[in-house]
Amino acid sequence: MRHSKATVAAGSVRSSGRGVRRTIIVAVVAVIALWVAYAFAQEAYIGHKLSQQVADLHQQNSRLAAENKGYRKDVLSTTSGAANEEAARQSGYARPGERVYLITEAPSPSPSPPAATPAP
Repeated sequence: MRHSKATVAAGSVRSSGRGVRRTIIVAVVAVIALWVAYAFAQEAYIGHKLSQQVADLHQQNSRLAAENKGYRKDVLSTTSGAANEEAARQSGYARPGERVYLITEAPSPSPSPPAATPAP
């Protein structure tokens, strides 16, 4: 039989390093878990902001597409000569042999002259 030394000597308890080691491991795992949770929350926030920017850009693109459609229409009318004809008609020009009717607003009635006051 083999004899071993006692783990208690003169009233002091010999503590093992397992309790301290376990506390350090739990603390490290907790720090890593907090870091992972923070990174996940940060990624979710950035993803939300980016999707909001994408929606804003889609809206801006559709507005610009509508403006471009109007500009293309203006360019086509300018190149076909329709814009020149419209400007000439607004200035009062007409084609030869064409009847022109001017539509105007009715003139406002003139104010009646003030009544004459009798001389004293």
